[in-house]
Order: sequence, then structure tokens, then C-alpha cells
Amino acid sequence: MQNFNRSEYAQLKNFLSFYVHMRMKASPPEEPQRALNNLEVLEKKSPRMALQGLRQAINDCVEESWHFDPAKVATLDAELINRGIITLSELRRRYSRGYAKVLKRGRINNDSEFYLLQNVINDPTEKSPEERELLAKLLSDYEGV
Repeated sequence: MQNFNRSEYAQLKNFLSFYVHMRMKASPPEEPQRALNNLEVLEKKSPRMALQGLRQAINDCVEESWHFDPAKVATLDAELINRGIITLSELRRRYSRGYAKVLKRGRINNDSEFYLLQNVINDPTEKSPEERELLAKLLSDYEGV
């Protein structure tokens, strides 16, 4: 099973399951629930394809979460940490094109980008000292503007 990382798969599946159940409380969960159902079918046929589909579903969750206010993200991250599940902020860091663009550009352009980086730096997931330093500088520079 080349290109299949069981650890990553388990992390992402746990997050998606939590996220689906969270959405079920707030609104009709058709899309995320369908993703979970399809995932279970794919797991049996092709674990590698299931991982690919799971990554796409996580990307959808990340994109959907952009409207969450920073306090909601922090609360959600804390609950995920308590359950031993990878945080939304960490997934945003991994899957966000916006995060990559800010890092490449070397400056924060707006409050949405500021809150994204603030949630990432406050997330306890391990980051390299260089990444922490860069995030701190970008946040500090934006606050100083």
C-alpha cells in the first residue's frame, strides 16, 4: 500500500468524524455525512483512494471553517485537544492555501489572515522554531501597522 499513511489517515478520520457530529448539531449534515459514508466504502476497496478522499473532505472542512470567528476556533481546538484529535488550526496550517500565501508573501494583508496565523501560533501542535519565529514576526508587524 504505497502512499498510504495509516497515522495520517487515523488523525484525519477522527477529525472528520468529530466535525460531522459537530455540524449535525448546527445544521443538516448532508455533505460531511455523505463523505463519511463514502469513506467507509472506499476503505474496503482502496485505502489509498480513501486517504485521498479524506484529504479532500478535510480541505472542504477547512474552507468551510473560514467564517468561524477566532473564539470559536479556539474553543473548537480546545475540545479537539481534550479528545486527542488533531486541531482545526493545525489542519488549516497544513491544508490552507491562504496560510501558504501569507508565508510566501512575508506579510499579513488583513484581519482574516491575522486571525489565521494567530490561531496557528497559539495551537499547541509542534512547529519548528523557524516557523514560530516567522509567525511571531508577521503577527507583530501587522499589529504594529
